[in-house]
Amino acid sequence: MGNTVKRLAILGSTGSIGRQTLDIARAFPDRLRIIALAAGSNAALLSQQIDEFKPGMASIESEKDRRKLKRSHCKLTTAEEIATHPDIDLVVMAISGMAGLKPTLAAIRAKKKIALATKEVLVAAGAIVTAEARKHRVRIMPIDSEPGAIWQCLQGEKNNVKRLILTASGGPFRKISNEKMNRVTAEQALAHPTWNMGPKVTIDSATLMNKGFEAIELSWLFDMPIDDIDVVIHPQSIIHSMVEFIDGSVKAQLSLPDMRFPIQYAIFHPERVPNDTLPRLDFLNIKSGSAENALTFEKPDIEKFPCLGLAFEVSRRGGTYPAVLSAADEVAVDRFLKGQIKFTDIAKIIAKALDGHRGISKPTLDDILAADAWARKAAAG
Repeated sequence: MGNTVKRLAILGSTGSIGRQTLDIARAFPDRLRIIALAAGSNAALLSQQIDEFKPGMASIESEKDRRKLKRSHCKLTTAEEIATHPDIDLVVMAISGMAGLKPTLAAIRAKKKIALATKEVLVAAGAIVTAEARKHRVRIMPIDSEPGAIWQCLQGEKNNVKRLILTASGGPFRKISNEKMNRVTAEQALAHPTWNMGPKVTIDSATLMNKGFEAIELSWLFDMPIDDIDVVIHPQSIIHSMVEFIDGSVKAQLSLPDMRFPIQYAIFHPERVPNDTLPRLDFLNIKSGSAENALTFEKPDIEKFPCLGLAFEVSRRGGTYPAVLSAADEVAVDRFLKGQIKFTDIAKIIAKALDGHRGISKPTLDDILAADAWARKAAAG
């Protein structure tokens, strides 16, 4: 097993997850080979990645940027073709938002192993994606920190789970007053206290929508009712999530907050491999960008962070409502980052879109895509 070379495609290679996946590839040059890279619009960084890793294929959404990527050794193609290519062993799906849905389904139908970071894929179309994965016997492995922690805690355990416990840092605003939330700026919201992430997921973390998305994701990945999934605030981001079993025992997965841990675990699963480039946890001095050394836990404030409550409510409704939640959030976050709305308007815009939606209980893929398109228009104002 140790001599096997795994061939990777990274879709979303210029984003936070994609860049950290390439860090893992650098640490294991004899074990991992980058076959293909895909990005949205960051042609400059993608070009640098192509020069360094020399993949045989590359893709970029922006047509005008394609000429910047021309190399004799690298074929320019689509993300979906990359996801289905016979030379690929594992697809790292890190494309932001609903743009990751079609390549994910294409990879599943091509029977590729998938390391999934794009929460919106399972939030919007969990029933369809997981049904296709079962049909084609494809493993979907989460590479987000908290879903990845749950996955690790469930290794060797099948039918004795009582509940899943998602931890959340609480973001930068857990201690400020509700009145001050109205004056939050994008710069403040992007200053996450423990994690270094892309702008969309950082804002979702600040609203706690990210944790709602993860709860929905877990319900599909591990076939758990949403009401058997709890969220607790854990500001130090050391315990990445927990599983409680029917006998009252609890398993937890711990590490310093570094996304390379869950990425590496998914890439090499079921093997664990040493990596000296990753930081080690010192139990005698537990701290991570925080003045608090102790591990602490709090109940999330749903009144201050209504997005979390919306996500749980939408999961119970099912059908096309989660697709509306995901799309409306994507638009609202973008509007906030552009200075068009206040931070507290994000939840209001999403709630309004959900209230105006006429849901379909057992949607097709076309129904989900239509709900997504409708929600984007509704949230655009």
